[in-house]
Amino acid sequence: MDKSIENIWKSGYVNKPLILPKIKKMYDQKSISYVEKMIAGFKWEVYILLPSTALIFLFQIWLENDNAIIWGCISSIPGILWFFHGKEQLKSLMKLDYLLCSYDYLVSTRAKLVSIRKFNRNLAIFSVPILLFPMVLYTYYNQAGKTIGEIFGVNDFNYPTICLFLLLPVFTFLTAIIAHVNFKYVVTKTTTGIDELISEIEELRK
Repeated sequence: MDKSIENIWKSGYVNKPLILPKIKKMYDQKSISYVEKMIAGFKWEVYILLPSTALIFLFQIWLENDNAIIWGCISSIPGILWFFHGKEQLKSLMKLDYLLCSYDYLVSTRAKLVSIRKFNRNLAIFSVPILLFPMVLYTYYNQAGKTIGEIFGVNDFNYPTICLFLLLPVFTFLTAIIAHVNFKYVVTKTTTGIDELISEIEELRK
């Protein structure tokens, strides 16, 4: 528990009448400060999507494939969509009512944040097959008759081109594992402070 708040709480019993309004004000300020810091971090995650998307586009150009610009644009679409969706999620976080008591405000913020993280985890998983399918389909028809080894320059990898479609479930499964691990890490990291504040307030209410 924060030292100053603890001292005020003790002095309320020992030296003078309980100073609940002052304690409430301190927790309100502490809660708002923490949530604003968390929102700033989430905002960075959203806006980093723009340079990341630009790098993906430039990477496609650098590969110098046929129709590199077209494929660069296609590859950039998910990043752009995620950026605008992230902005909407950011707005929904910032719309949470600061005028609520600190406890209700923290509980609402935590629930909203976990909901956003869950949605983004599922979005990332389902985006993989949607994004890969047109690329695999294009490669399948464009490289018809070649083996997987000939397409990727790997010797003794003489599987038919149709095997390219196995990449869809493989990459989706790998993404699901990574997204699940990342979800647990990020949610734990971003909600630990909120959970601690909630626990402190619940302890004071006893």
